Amino acid sequence: MICKICGGKEISIIFDGQIRDGGLDNYTKENIQMFQCNCCKVIWHDSMMNLNQYYESTEYRESLEGTTDEETFYRLHDKETLSKLQYTGTEVFRNKTTADIGCGCGAFLDYVNGVASKVIAIEPSKYYRNIMDRKGFYTYPYAENAIEEWREKVDVITSFDVIEHVENPQTFLCECKELLKSGGTAIIGTPTDAPIMRELLGPIYEKKLLFSTQHLWIFSEDSLQKMARYAGFSSVQVKYFQRYGIGNLLGWIRERRAGSSIESSFLTDTMDAVWRKESEAQGLSDYIVLYVTK
Repeated sequence: MICKICGGKEISIIFDGQIRDGGLDNYTKENIQMFQCNCCKVIWHDSMMNLNQYYESTEYRESLEGTTDEETFYRLHDKETLSKLQYTGTEVFRNKTTADIGCGCGAFLDYVNGVASKVIAIEPSKYYRNIMDRKGFYTYPYAENAIEEWREKVDVITSFDVIEHVENPQTFLCECKELLKSGGTAIIGTPTDAPIMRELLGPIYEKKLLFSTQHLWIFSEDSLQKMARYAGFSSVQVKYFQRYGIGNLLGWIRERRAGSSIESSFLTDTMDAVWRKESEAQGLSDYIVLYVTK
């Protein structure tokens, strides 16, 4: 076996068991092997489905969230907008041609649309594209389709929680580069392997949350940088962000399950801020964002 990211030949099986399949408390019937490259540290599994058909239909959202309803999507995802703006800043979008890849119903783009000059919505789900057509966005199922019209015309690309779903992440980054004009920027966020949670909880956390049939990849800093440089970006940088607070960590330790965050007066804002800052400073946080410039 050869690593599809860096070509490394030293591959380890780090997990062999049931993993999450869609929403919480749903698991595969069969054991799934998770592999890790000992060179670039990327983690993946080979239990692939017909990805295009899966994401173009309503099956993905229904398995993950129980519905594809537009209002439910906003209720679940509007709250993520502040986090995404933390990754991007706000000034990057003003008077710019902006594309968001894997944008769902366009909850984030609704806010970007207020300042961007043009908004490109790239989303495989035909149901969601119809909604974004109604909003007046330029819509396409995949980046390769948008390239035909927008090659080297896009100022800013954003993509959050998407690259871990695609069969070929190297192709994904190369398509981003084709869309960007010279000096354009792509900001791509993806979950990490949450090393603190794995160290404290081990296979319980891996089975119940971390490893998922929908997440084909879990990227490391090294693997992201290798792919970006191979794609030919002139500037490559990564930053770590801790999304979940210390109450979530303690809830997991106590209950051994997701959604069991502890709320208590002893968990002050200061304590939580220190937890988040130290997780990020040590590269141990649960989210990583790749910043690349063409």
